[in-house]
Amino acid sequence: METQKINIKILGIVGTPIKNGNCQYQLETALKQAEATGQATTEIVHLRDYKLSFCIGCDKCMRKIHKIQAQVGYDVFPVPVEGYNCSINDGMDVLHRKMVEADAIILMAPVYIASIPGQVKTFIDRCRTFVHDFRLQDKVATAMTVGFFRNAGQDTALDLMRTSLSALGLNVVSFGAASVSTRDGLGVPIRETRYAVQEDLAGSVMMNIAVRRLVRMAVLIKAGKQALEEETSNK
Repeated sequence: METQKINIKILGIVGTPIKNGNCQYQLETALKQAEATGQATTEIVHLRDYKLSFCIGCDKCMRKIHKIQAQVGYDVFPVPVEGYNCSINDGMDVLHRKMVEADAIILMAPVYIASIPGQVKTFIDRCRTFVHDFRLQDKVATAMTVGFFRNAGQDTALDLMRTSLSALGLNVVSFGAASVSTRDGLGVPIRETRYAVQEDLAGSVMMNIAVRRLVRMAVLIKAGKQALEEETSNK
């Protein structure tokens, strides 16, 4: 099979209270680079545009998964869960569907106190069903972040996002990318431009590497799945 004919869909998720800021600009740039490969279509969603309530620990998602497993067997992966699997009726319905439909996911969040903003953690918590139903097991992901200072917790923010994406069953395929939104990462605003991340060469290089690896691995997985399906259908 010629992998250059494989096209993947990348979902970019940006979690920050600021619309049209450096995080969104950097993620949009990353998605444009992915599209430039000729192998990807992309979509970006901003968590701020969705009403997201806290997980209430009701276990409805788990009970549905266990009910299905009792019918089909506990060794069936992914668990054939259909549609939205949460008791809370809010914006996560749309976000879950977009995640299931995507081949790859980029999670972008700014550094907040060496961690991530609360709305991003809420979003992650509300993805609990994927931890147990394995519906994201054949998809790839990476994380990206933007900090105000050069060493302000980018590594810990990326580590938290990578761990969370992996826990959701996604295949995390790179270390990720970290950028700064001030001159030389010293906390000095760059007033000549709205998007200071443009001036961060190191951050741009990391982003480019992460995007190329994401596209490559997503294409390989999708090509492999199609090859296996064709082999099975021909038997």
